[in-house]
Amino acid sequence: MKIRAWFVVTAAGVVIVAGACATGVAINPGLDASTDGAVTPDGSGCPQYDLLQDPKHCGSCTNACSSVQVCSAGTCKNQCDTPLTKCSDPDAGYVCSDLQSDTKHCGQCPNACTAVDAGGLEAGNHNPDAGIPFDGGTGWSLGTPTCEAGACGTTCSGGMTACSGICYDTQNFHDHCGNCNTACAADTEWCNFGHCCPLGQMYCNGSCIDVLSNDSNCAGCGIACSGGTPHCYQGACSATCSPAGTRQPFNSLVSHTSSGCWNGNPCAQGTYVWTTSNGQSFQNVNEDTVCGGTTACVSHVGITTYQSSGNCQGGWDVYCNTTKVGNINTAGKACQGDAMTNGCSISFNPVSCSTIRLVATGGSIGGCCGSGSIDTMLTGVSAW
Repeated sequence: MKIRAWFVVTAAGVVIVAGACATGVAINPGLDASTDGAVTPDGSGCPQYDLLQDPKHCGSCTNACSSVQVCSAGTCKNQCDTPLTKCSDPDAGYVCSDLQSDTKHCGQCPNACTAVDAGGLEAGNHNPDAGIPFDGGTGWSLGTPTCEAGACGTTCSGGMTACSGICYDTQNFHDHCGNCNTACAADTEWCNFGHCCPLGQMYCNGSCIDVLSNDSNCAGCGIACSGGTPHCYQGACSATCSPAGTRQPFNSLVSHTSSGCWNGNPCAQGTYVWTTSNGQSFQNVNEDTVCGGTTACVSHVGITTYQSSGNCQGGWDVYCNTTKVGNINTAGKACQGDAMTNGCSISFNPVSCSTIRLVATGGSIGGCCGSGSIDTMLTGVSAW
C-alpha cells in the first residue's frame, strides 16, 4: 500500500508531516538537492569557488565555460572586459587579469610574482658580538610578493625594508644598516638603531656611546646610574667606575711640598724627559706632589724617575683624592720611557679621582740633588 506524504514549509526548511516513500529526510529549501551541488541565487552551496571569475564554476557551481572562454562577472565570454586581459591560467583555463596588479600575471600574462630565493642566508641579524645585552630582532624574512604598476615587488611587515626582494630589519641588520646599501665593517662594527657603531658602543642621542662605561647610558640609551651605584662599570651600575684605559689629563701641579734642587711639574707628561721644567726632587719623607686638572676613573698610576737604577730612585705612597691606593717603589729600577709601560706603576680597583697625590716614603741618599735624608726624583706621572 502506498502512503502519501504532506510537507509543511517553514523558515527552517521542509518538515515531513506524514510518511511516504520518502525516508523522512528534511530538505533545506536554500539548497538545490541535486547531487551536482548547484546553488540557489544566494551562492551558499559552493563558497570555495569564485562564481564571478572561475570558468569552471561561472555564475553557479555547475556552470562551466568552454575551454576558450573566460568567466567575467559570472558570465561566460570569449573576451575580457576592458581593461582586463585574457590570460591562460594553469589552474583555471583562461582568466581575466589586471596586468597592473595581478601577482599571477604581472605586466604580461606569463609573468608570475614569487618570493625571492634566499639561498643560504643564515637567520639572524648577522652582527658580531658587541658585548652589550641587546635584542637584535629576527634579522630578515621573505615577505609577500606584490604586483604594482605591472612590476613585481615585495611587501614587508613589521617595519622591515625590502632589499632585492628580501625583507630586512634595517635597524639592526649588519649588512643593510639604516638602508639597503649601508654595510657595517666586518668584525669591528655592529648595527643598532639603524647606525653602525664600534663593538661595545650603542647609538644614543645622535652618536655612538660606550654604554659599558657611560654613567648616563649604562648598558642602554638613557639608563642613568645614581645613588649608591653612580658609576657604569662593564655595563652595570656600580659603586665602581670603568676606566677608559688611556692616560687621563691630571696635568696640573696643584701643590707640592718637595724641597729638593728641582721644582718643575712632573704631572704634565707621562714620558721620561730629564729637564728641570718637569723634574721634582724630594729631600725628606712625607714631602708630596699633587696632580690635578680633571676628574676621571682610573685603576693605574705610573711614574718616571731617572734612567739609571742607582740614582734618584725611591718609594711613594699613592693617593686618589684622600684615599691611599698603593705604593710605588722604584729601588733597583730604571724608570724611563712611558710611565704606563715601564714597570714603575701600580694597579688598584677602579675609582673616580680628582687629584693624584704622591707622598715620599724613602729613597736613595745622594746621587740626585746630593743632600737630604732622602734624595729622590719624579720626572713624570700618568694615571689611567
